[in-house]
Amino acid sequence: MNFDSTYIKNIIKANNDNSLAIFIGAGISKSSETKFFKLPSWNDLIVDLKKELSLNDETDYLKIAQLYYLAFDEYTYYKKLKTYFPDYIKPSEIHKLIFEVNPHVIITTNWDTILEKTIEENAFIFDVICSDVDLVKSSLQNKLLKIHGDFRNHNIVFKEDDYINYKYNFPLIENYVKSILSTHTVLFLGYSYNDINLKHILKWIQNNSKVRPPMYLATFFQNPTQSKYLANHGITTLVLNDNDKLISDFDDYSNKTYTFLNKIKNYDKAFIINSKEDTVDFILDKLNVLKDLEGILIDQIQKVLTNCSFVYDDDKKPILEFHKHSSTGDSNANIRAIYQKFVQILVDIDEGEKPSLNILKIFEILGRANIKGIIISESEEAPYEQSFIKFSDYLEIANPESELIYFNFDFKDLTKNKNEIRELLELAFKFYQLEKNEEAFGLMEEIILLCLKHRNYTLLFIAMFNRNTLLRRLKFNFSLDNNRYLFTEEYNLKERYYNLPKDLRLILEPIYNFIDKSFIYQYAFKISEELRKTEDSGKTIKSGGLVLNSNYNEFTSNHENFVFFVLRNKIMIENYQEFRKINSYFIKISILRQIQKETVSLNKLEIYSCIKYIDYKGLKVLLEEFYHNDSERKGHFMLSDESKDWLIDIVFENIVEQFIKSEITFNKFENYFKNLIFLLSLTPLEEEEISNVLTKINKIISNGNNTLGIFQAINLFFGLQYNLFKTNINEQILLILIENLISKLLNNKINFQEFHAITNNEIYNIYGYAKERKALFTNDRIINKLLNEIKEYPISDIIDVCQKLLISIFNISNGKIKDLIKSFLLKVDTTEENQLHKRISFELSLIIYDFKGFDKNILVLIDEYLDQFGKTISFSSALYALDSQIDYLIKNKDISELKVYSKVIKALIERHQKSESLSIF
Repeated sequence: MNFDSTYIKNIIKANNDNSLAIFIGAGISKSSETKFFKLPSWNDLIVDLKKELSLNDETDYLKIAQLYYLAFDEYTYYKKLKTYFPDYIKPSEIHKLIFEVNPHVIITTNWDTILEKTIEENAFIFDVICSDVDLVKSSLQNKLLKIHGDFRNHNIVFKEDDYINYKYNFPLIENYVKSILSTHTVLFLGYSYNDINLKHILKWIQNNSKVRPPMYLATFFQNPTQSKYLANHGITTLVLNDNDKLISDFDDYSNKTYTFLNKIKNYDKAFIINSKEDTVDFILDKLNVLKDLEGILIDQIQKVLTNCSFVYDDDKKPILEFHKHSSTGDSNANIRAIYQKFVQILVDIDEGEKPSLNILKIFEILGRANIKGIIISESEEAPYEQSFIKFSDYLEIANPESELIYFNFDFKDLTKNKNEIRELLELAFKFYQLEKNEEAFGLMEEIILLCLKHRNYTLLFIAMFNRNTLLRRLKFNFSLDNNRYLFTEEYNLKERYYNLPKDLRLILEPIYNFIDKSFIYQYAFKISEELRKTEDSGKTIKSGGLVLNSNYNEFTSNHENFVFFVLRNKIMIENYQEFRKINSYFIKISILRQIQKETVSLNKLEIYSCIKYIDYKGLKVLLEEFYHNDSERKGHFMLSDESKDWLIDIVFENIVEQFIKSEITFNKFENYFKNLIFLLSLTPLEEEEISNVLTKINKIISNGNNTLGIFQAINLFFGLQYNLFKTNINEQILLILIENLISKLLNNKINFQEFHAITNNEIYNIYGYAKERKALFTNDRIINKLLNEIKEYPISDIIDVCQKLLISIFNISNGKIKDLIKSFLLKVDTTEENQLHKRISFELSLIIYDFKGFDKNILVLIDEYLDQFGKTISFSSALYALDSQIDYLIKNKDISELKVYSKVIKALIERHQKSESLSIF
């Protein structure tokens, strides 16, 4: 084609923006001709009418048609014209291709029914408009507009009166077409320079606004005078020269038209590549639609570029490879030829040529998908040995992980620039992480307005999705007084998505799929299948078989790409159950794939996913084999020194700080803390590392508004560090922790859960560790304060504190403190305690720890307590504790009087375990 490629790019862009109108003239209908049937030209029709009217010198087509109508009746007039356009005319491939191009509107001046038949035979979704009534009833976005009517509606436009009265007969259609001419890029097909209908349209154009989108007339020969005339009316002439001879039955004109339309439909073929710059521009034009995304999915790159795939080396980074000979579903010889030109440009750069600015832009965009480089070697035999050009050699690419403050849980900087969309989105995402949902929602409203102002539809779509996510949270936040969000409506993202231009819909498709969860479901299915295969492989290996698995690097890279896509684009999807399940499967697969290793480790992304996306209970189940007593892999979990330093010095510090700052009792950071300390509990820690961990534990105990779960997680940490590694912990640090626990109990600001955790000794492993390390507690001053405080407790609480806390302190204390505690315990009067089992248990504890000798009066209490179980079939869980205490006294203190009671209690427990209908009180 000898016209500038810019023109066809404009047509393609207009079509992508849903603002292309194609006018169809009589020349297109001639593509339906066969050897046995020829359609007449306008001249043929007029000559025939002139012959019947015996007019030789008249040249005005409209007047001739008018005279024929006047000379004969209306019936004869329509019958005559209809003979030239029989109903059996079939659509050609050109007609089908016009609809496949899928312009917003197709407008024709033809009367025949070929275009309607094309719609019917191929199920194209278009409304057919032949009259004003049809236009009013039209509901579809795409329309076929027959502006000169047709025979079925008996309203054809041909004679002089029809043109003169057009605005009266078709007022709505006329205004609609004028609006199309003012707002759409227009392509005229099948019209000659002198076409009477084209001239009539030119009059409409002339009377309309002078500011309008481009218009193009496709023709087959250049006429400078006519072209200049049309250019004066805003119409650019496109001379069609290319003939790919795709349809054997077509004549030269029809094949040229088909070739032209095919390039619009398959727009990758429309680019004319004459230079290196054209080649680079072609690649950059394709990738530019992704430029507003901070993180890009591998799938998006593959979908945008087509004819490419990825190979993965040992560092699990994708390397882009353009297809050359591979047989794939997206094979396109023209595209592949352009890509090979691009590869040659990269070869020249690799050999020393300086890359252009646009080349660097391509590298930068591809780098956002974590792509490492592009293969430039010619070899097809050994893809993993192919040479490639590395982006990092030409760009200052920061480590993508270091860019992500989310890995460090660092949300201290909450400053913002009101005019910068990305900074606002970043800040809103931080508020979302901190569960400051109202602040995040307010920012999202600002971001949406800015996106609309700057026409940044990519970030607009993300912002609308995030706003909906936050709105759902706010609507169900029952702590808000007069919840003003209850009647706030969500955005209908589906409706807005389909209002976007076609190219943006393509790019935003993965984000849109997050809304209806289709992408998440697909990914979840994919990763569950990968998990199943990995589990099968593990069984094979355990049974002595051999497994060849070459896709591990690809799998890990794609999951990293997936998580980074969410984080970098600030998509608030982290609480989706499916998203969290995907990350749980990912960790499980990573562990299973290390089945043949002596120790199992996790990389930074996997550690982050464990802390962030898995609940504490689920993480304990996931890693159970590394601490369970019966497991062969017990103690075989190992974090690298680098990972431990990062976790302890940065992540732990930030999580503790945010937990302490949070005003929400059960906040996200509680789960993060528990997950983090659990991961650290499974790996051996050096003296300095354990000291740093305990310093942060001490900080959260002293300053946090803690939950029971926090204390239980700390307790498990001590238990696992001792059972798995016998970790050497400095006894002074343990004593400081214990002292701080007691101080917390004496603090008037202590919450109920903290009180329960400390008084019921939910962190008993600290005292056990201190006893093992022969630590000696000597702070009698704080013990005196504690005992004075306990005196004021209700008797039931006094008994609990004595048994569960004071005795633990007693076991690690010096003689002075032991005397203080013993004296206090012996003075406790349990007669006021209504719960008989608590009185019994307390008295037994005093005997067990030799605070007093065996007194047969205790037997009276036991008799009274057990008597109630003989009269009913009820049961109490307190029997388990009593059973354990009595067994200890029988075995270690040789108190034979208790043997009969031991039998009774064991019988009651056995009866309960066999029954499914007993009540528990």
